[in-house]
Amino acid sequence: MRKSVLINLSVFLISVVSGAPAESFSQDVIPFPPHDVRLELASLGARAMALNKDYMLSLDVDSLLLTFRRNAGLPAPGDPFAGSWEDPACEVRGQFMGHYLSATARLQDDADIASRSSFIISELEKVQDNLAGGYLSAFPTEHFDRLQNLQPVWAPYYVIHKIMAGLLDHHTFAHNQVALQMVVDMAAYFGKRVDDTLHVNGTDHWHEMLNNEFGGMSEVLHNLYGITKYKAHLRLAGLFVKPSFYEPLVALQDPLPGLHANTHLAQVNGFAAQYEVTGDKDALTAVQHFFDVITHHHSYATGGSNDGEFWGPADQVADAVSEQQHALETEETCTQYNMLKIARYLFSWTGNVTYADYYERAIMNGLLGTQRMPASDHRENKSLEHQHQQHQHVAAAQGTDVVETLLQLGSTTGNGMSVSRRHLQGTDDLIGGVEAALSPLDAYSGNWRQAAFAQFRGLGAGQLQEEPENAPGPGVVLYLLPMGAGQSKGQSSHGWGTPLHSFWCCYGSSVESFAKLQDSVYFYRLYQDKQPGGPVADLYINQLVSSSLTWPEQGLTINQTATLRGPNNTALTKIAFTAEAGSGMIVVQLRIPSWVSEGASQVRLNGQTWRECHQHQSAGSNLGSSVSTALSAGSYCSIKGVFKTGDVITAKLPMIIRAETVQDKRPQFQSLKAVMAGPMLMAGLTDDTRKITANASDLASHVSEVSTEGFVSLRLQDSSDVYLQQMGTQVVAGTLQQGNAAAMAATFRMLDISASEARPVTQMSDGQQLVLESMHLPGHVIVQDSQGQLSLQLMQHLQIEHLRSHGLAMQLSLSIAADTNEASISLHMMHDNVTQNEVRTTKSTFGDDWVVESFKGRYPEGSKALHGQDRGYIISPLGNIVDEKYTAYFDFQMPL
Repeated sequence: MRKSVLINLSVFLISVVSGAPAESFSQDVIPFPPHDVRLELASLGARAMALNKDYMLSLDVDSLLLTFRRNAGLPAPGDPFAGSWEDPACEVRGQFMGHYLSATARLQDDADIASRSSFIISELEKVQDNLAGGYLSAFPTEHFDRLQNLQPVWAPYYVIHKIMAGLLDHHTFAHNQVALQMVVDMAAYFGKRVDDTLHVNGTDHWHEMLNNEFGGMSEVLHNLYGITKYKAHLRLAGLFVKPSFYEPLVALQDPLPGLHANTHLAQVNGFAAQYEVTGDKDALTAVQHFFDVITHHHSYATGGSNDGEFWGPADQVADAVSEQQHALETEETCTQYNMLKIARYLFSWTGNVTYADYYERAIMNGLLGTQRMPASDHRENKSLEHQHQQHQHVAAAQGTDVVETLLQLGSTTGNGMSVSRRHLQGTDDLIGGVEAALSPLDAYSGNWRQAAFAQFRGLGAGQLQEEPENAPGPGVVLYLLPMGAGQSKGQSSHGWGTPLHSFWCCYGSSVESFAKLQDSVYFYRLYQDKQPGGPVADLYINQLVSSSLTWPEQGLTINQTATLRGPNNTALTKIAFTAEAGSGMIVVQLRIPSWVSEGASQVRLNGQTWRECHQHQSAGSNLGSSVSTALSAGSYCSIKGVFKTGDVITAKLPMIIRAETVQDKRPQFQSLKAVMAGPMLMAGLTDDTRKITANASDLASHVSEVSTEGFVSLRLQDSSDVYLQQMGTQVVAGTLQQGNAAAMAATFRMLDISASEARPVTQMSDGQQLVLESMHLPGHVIVQDSQGQLSLQLMQHLQIEHLRSHGLAMQLSLSIAADTNEASISLHMMHDNVTQNEVRTTKSTFGDDWVVESFKGRYPEGSKALHGQDRGYIISPLGNIVDEKYTAYFDFQMPL
């Protein structure tokens, strides 16, 4: 039985130097608890959360606990996660457990998650008791001895932070007092250890130790102090503030060039927690200035940053985009996790719409889309007026099917809990389950991850690309998000991970991030000085996400139905209220994003236009008088009233389609621009080039909707899986591979050229003249050279009457099989013989007949067409791209 917090802290408090009381701080804008917000089941966010939960539940509890139990000398059933960063020989083992605990803390309304996390914490308590002294880790204290001696070691405090944060989250969200006590005991152990280091080696030596990545130790210890109010926790938190990084930020300098990004992002979250619990204005300055510097001088249009995990010189981002060897190493996904936290801190202090705008951009482009989601989960959204209807939870249902394919079910852990897990092959031979010899490593370079990949890369990213282990499904996520041209997400230097043989740092942050996609949709602010008959609170609606909010303190339920893909590039939202009797007056603060067309937005209350955000009285509602907030881009529309059941707010928010120049001041890179539709980076689907000739300042005129009219896939007759498909600019007959990228390559649009202009074929007929246009490369059609080889050629600018002379036209011979009712066609290339004034036809080199099938490919959800003078692209939201090759930036050339 554990003693009280006060008694357990007694040893730690002996070493505390008394200090002045910290300043008070009162958080202004407050997020709602996770269980009060629900994402609409058919939304992309809900499907991503469901896929993540499937993964979390598939992991064997005993395997998760194995290295902790071994470290404590306890029985350790289960299989090790061989070849991963959770392998028993990997020096950062245990870090995933911390994020896993943080994720489960936010999902306590799921009974299976709650039971599993409660068991894990109870088992970790046994580990801590057996290790004695408050120490809790999956590796021995010898790692800290090496750190103190400035000897090579990976990142022991980085791992400890994750474990402490996961346990503290269970106190915050699940009110678990045992978890809190475990964190207090860990703080006592490390407080004594740090004090001993300072006593023996001095402050300068300690600061040198801080060059080894220590994660968010400052953040978790400041947060712990916010709960316990023990000065020992505050003092220890302060010792994890690194002066060489903190002081330049306070002085409004830019210390980022040359620094490892994620190492220092976690420290900024520490500064944020420091401000929250102490009110230290220097800490506030450091966080605000950091955000301004990174978002204006070091970031991609996704809201992310870093090249090879490091920050480069200010305003020189283009090298990481234009040089492909760099572009495969961009935007570590852990950094997006930390940037979202920083933006959330800043918004909660200020209510500033800038931070809400950033949060939307960063989550849509840099987080959503880092899972390898099955194609069936990326179906098109229904129109807004139908979105409020109940949908089946397709992601969950299909996720179950995927899990059963990938995982062997029915394994029983030592505690009798039935779980799903894959059988691990060869775990005894791969690493051996013992501490491996260290490769040479500069422990203070901030790049221990390179050693981790060199030594613990499982089966290897390249080897796994087409293997079932990292096929689309639960537990397949990215480490890096490429910003180059002509690569897929999986072609980054680390590729897609695998459910059981990766467990990179980005696996942990991914599991946590996808467990809290709902946590920043709504916020509230309580009025401290309430006026009689006046409002009692603000309700901030920050994200256009189909979701529901339960606000029991105000007797309100809010249901939001939203889409970013309304007609004419317009975002739409509908907010419906259900109120209990006696609900008070509130002010709805509806975000009008910075990406809307200025002056074109419309807000309505119960069908009546809300002009300049002034109020309108509605039947049955006691709505207040007008307010002065203007309806303008990058602001909040304030709507005050006592909302009743049946009240509805609607908004139409026309999106600006625009080009954003890369953050680089060098003249030669000013043509490098990202195409943005509202908050979404619209990546161009391409195998290689990013060049386009178009006026970037008038981008909307170059963008149109895409159509699937006339699309078919052609299967070689008498074959079950050989299809006509493009490979780069070549056209071949080959076996259809898995994934939408391959399916798009096997999809073509039949264009009838019998009339004066090319039209999609809606009904085939014998003798029809047509061309086949690539789905992937709009405007490119199949041609045949003099040797009979097929390839793609740009059709643009050619008149219909010139198509034959250019060898672009085909003549179709149609037949219908009586037994199968299948339509089959023969394709004959048509060539003019100018000297003999006749047209001749030749069969393609692929011989006989083709069976016409429904098209296999699909455009990623939200795709559009971008038309240039020289060529066109399909542009798709980066967050909806899975395996398709793309460019994140275009090289715009002005038309002549």
